[in-house]
Amino acid sequence: MIESRLAEFSAAVDRATEALIPSLPDMQGLYGMLRYHLGWVDRSLAPNLVPAGKKLRPTLCLLVAEAVCGDWRRALPAATAVELIHNFSLVHDDIQDRSPLRHFRETLWVWQGEAQAINAGDALLVIAEQALTDTEPRLPAEVALTALRTLNRACLGLCEGQYLDMRFEHELSITLEEYMAMIGRKTARLFQCAAELGAYCAGADPALQARAAALGEALGMAFQVADDLLGTWAPESESGKPPLDVQTRKKNLPAVLGLHAPPSPASDRLRTLYSLDRDLSADETAEATRLLEELGVRDEAVARARAYQVEALQLVEAIGASDLHGDVTGLRTFIKMALPTI
Repeated sequence: MIESRLAEFSAAVDRATEALIPSLPDMQGLYGMLRYHLGWVDRSLAPNLVPAGKKLRPTLCLLVAEAVCGDWRRALPAATAVELIHNFSLVHDDIQDRSPLRHFRETLWVWQGEAQAINAGDALLVIAEQALTDTEPRLPAEVALTALRTLNRACLGLCEGQYLDMRFEHELSITLEEYMAMIGRKTARLFQCAAELGAYCAGADPALQARAAALGEALGMAFQVADDLLGTWAPESESGKPPLDVQTRKKNLPAVLGLHAPPSPASDRLRTLYSLDRDLSADETAEATRLLEELGVRDEAVARARAYQVEALQLVEAIGASDLHGDVTGLRTFIKMALPTI
């Protein structure tokens, strides 16, 4: 049941996005890049059958709206905008992280170069804002303006989080508190925005909007911690991109936990490896990954992801206890299945 609903939501967001992307004869290259990144076409701009992203953020937005008022379509402009903001950030993230693959395909910058990829990402940002005013069913002007303010605050939070994430690459001593604050901006902020906008577009009062925002934040934190685990241990055959976090000495959650482990031969060696001013070799990467496992940080990170997921589920029940016209069943099921396998 939930799978068919998710497919329905995904198709609706794709249709709304397609309606926003111009089809200009002299701009086929630019808008073709957007369609390629979104997973709709291949490099020749022919229709593409490779699965695209999971659309977790717009799905959360629509399920919250359905829970509040029973009609998820009222939040379709917001869900479309959130998904486009997410994709704008991915285009730029791939450049900044030097990521060669996404969903088993070359990333946009690898195919078209950094300059054109940046331009395409900027176009996605503008189209995201247009989604709030140009997507059917049209939001009332005052609602669209408030939604735009909420979306832009979240987008600025993404930029702040990305700044911190890149800054941390050059610092060995990152505290757990600093790291959690960073992912609260970089990842959780857009999940928070998605849930808040879903409630707002559905007519929720401020208190219910705040509960929805807290739910989205908890789910976003859970998702980023799970993604950190994938970035450290998942095989490329599952994630669609190589697990480069250890090789590039990225300060993800397993690394932060490992680097702050009490002194021991394993933790001391890990700190030595992460102090190197270069990417790790294949042997060093394997060694660092083994040391992280030995230090027990994998189990600790899994526990943190599960705790955030439980918090999100508790907030679903709090929303369900409100005077709603919808049903939280779909939202509850989604929260349970949203995390990657860890």
